[in-house]
Amino acid sequence: MHEIRCEIDTEYRSTEALADLAWRWLVEGADRLEGESFRELLDSTGQVEESLKKSVPCGPPGSLWGFLSAHIVGRGRVTNRSRVLTRKNLPMLRKWLVLDVQRAEVAVYRLDDRGMPGEELLRMGVARDESSRDWVRLSAETSEGRFGPAAQVRMTELLRDFSQEVDPSYAQVGYSLTLGRTEHEERVGPPLPSMTLPQSRRLLRGYEWLMVIPREIAQELGGGNGIAAAGDFHRVETLRDGAVLLQVTPEFDGFSGEVTERTWRLLRPALRPGMPRCFESDAWGPPSRIWYADID
Repeated sequence: MHEIRCEIDTEYRSTEALADLAWRWLVEGADRLEGESFRELLDSTGQVEESLKKSVPCGPPGSLWGFLSAHIVGRGRVTNRSRVLTRKNLPMLRKWLVLDVQRAEVAVYRLDDRGMPGEELLRMGVARDESSRDWVRLSAETSEGRFGPAAQVRMTELLRDFSQEVDPSYAQVGYSLTLGRTEHEERVGPPLPSMTLPQSRRLLRGYEWLMVIPREIAQELGGGNGIAAAGDFHRVETLRDGAVLLQVTPEFDGFSGEVTERTWRLLRPALRPGMPRCFESDAWGPPSRIWYADID
């Protein structure tokens, strides 16, 4: 089963600003995406705290289980701190986030018949790239099998609301790929997201079914009105700072074929040039969702 990834990229502003943003993305975001299941997990009493350090059952088979973690930079090294995800442990996450956080996560699982982590239901993340620490990436991942129409609406509105706030340099919902790359990056390059983030207000990192075009590029494309007039898209919304949310089709599976080509033609002036490549591993990976042509 393939994973679906939501990502929002923006500039790092300060530790204080990141702490507040990260808390709301990790906790409020998880609540918005998982709702009753997330709240049930926070208030559960069958969690085994030692399960993060020892190979022991995490709780009753079939129950929900999760963890919160942070990688913190201090005195020239990175330390990892983690706790089982319960309401009583959430204040610890707040304390970690005011430090120099490199990455923080909240993850939710369904325990298998042995009481060990089985299906991962949700993983929320906030990260500063080791090579591009001037940038912050908010992410949310879930399995494709759980990404039905209702889940798509919840993730769309989460991406929209946070994008309204942070003036993103790029945002999208698509298949989760190696190292957090977009498919355009994976097939055209360069090889690492840290190499595209510094240019992401001038060149799009990629394009997808649901995406946010940064205000600088949106202006070059004629703003929200110009983008809406360029194609029969499901939703075009100008956000507070001038970025444009583009939802190409009503549902995730509709982004293919002629629709993909139409999206590529609209965004072609802002994409990094190069002919997308195919790989032998494609047979096992998620379906390709880009148009196979060079922008030149």
